[in-house]
Amino acid sequence: MSLKWWRGPREEPSAATAGPASPAGPSGSGATAPEPADAPDTQQDGTGTHDTHSAEVVTAEQGFGFAELPTEAPRTGPLSPLPAPLLTGLPTGLPGMRADGGLLRGRWIAAASLTGTSHLLHGTSGQDVYRYTATHDGSGLVLVVCDGLGSRPATAQTGAGLLASYLCEAAAHITGQRMAEAPQDVLREVLTTGNAAVRRHRAAVLEPLTDSDLAATVAVCWLPLPAEGEGEDEGVARHALTGHAVRVGDCNVFTLARGGYEAPFPAASEGPANVVTAYLPCEDPARVAEYAPVALAGVDAVVVTTDGLAIDLFDSPSVRTWLASRWSVPCGPARMLDSLRYRRQGSHDDRTALITWSAPLDHIPRLEP
Repeated sequence: MSLKWWRGPREEPSAATAGPASPAGPSGSGATAPEPADAPDTQQDGTGTHDTHSAEVVTAEQGFGFAELPTEAPRTGPLSPLPAPLLTGLPTGLPGMRADGGLLRGRWIAAASLTGTSHLLHGTSGQDVYRYTATHDGSGLVLVVCDGLGSRPATAQTGAGLLASYLCEAAAHITGQRMAEAPQDVLREVLTTGNAAVRRHRAAVLEPLTDSDLAATVAVCWLPLPAEGEGEDEGVARHALTGHAVRVGDCNVFTLARGGYEAPFPAASEGPANVVTAYLPCEDPARVAEYAPVALAGVDAVVVTTDGLAIDLFDSPSVRTWLASRWSVPCGPARMLDSLRYRRQGSHDDRTALITWSAPLDHIPRLEP
């Protein structure tokens, strides 16, 4: 299924449909509620919703959190100052901020992950993990994001890290020939192999933990690379090729082209916020997996995200506009982190984005830091 969004401004969801943020469900890590239509701290300028206080430095008296340093990141909805964040005392806690940027097989990859305010306010660990690799035969890039379940605050981040690493290890053996012949079968094998490796690790090292203690949602995206020595004419043909994605749970994949987004997977179905029904490790990963092709013709960038960011991309025109402007060209780690510093009413989950751009780096006019 492909979902295409209108690229111009539109009103946010009506205040009548925006209820209070729900507490985390049995498998969730914090609910996301729609922002109201008439947010008092935003203004319309014809390109989307932007913060009227975008460059304001927040002092200690006003609060702490994502807005400690100047940023142009928007603020959407009636927002209160954030109290000082609490560090987790868990030995398995993840760093609050992670970022990367660099070349892999001639393609620029950038990533950032920010611990959500729901964790910062309670001193629990963020649970998002990203990984990336290139296949051994040079035929493709593999992008992986995992999101540990918030109902397992002491251990799910460990499961997310193990799963992402084992999936990348399995995906490195993908060949371009096999992907051309049977992409769903190949991705099913990757999931099965990574799932089994996590379960073996748990049994050997992490007893008495169960599969659900290490539960995480995941998205894996394979993207074709041009053959070594391929010229520009062949490079143009590469854009008509198709990538392939698989997910378990509510992580997602987006393509960005000329400021507009498409998603090969639909948004999470209606129901209780952040209640996850499918995750790994489990008995039968193929049964809970969803597959989708990723159309690459004319695409500027491919973005793989956890649900904390995916929900905002689906629901908020201002977030879509902001992120499209930040990701219009390849950027470095600092810019990636700053891109996720927006604040939106009800958006409290971890945010993770893993991006690769289509154009070779020598065709890019500038690289933002």
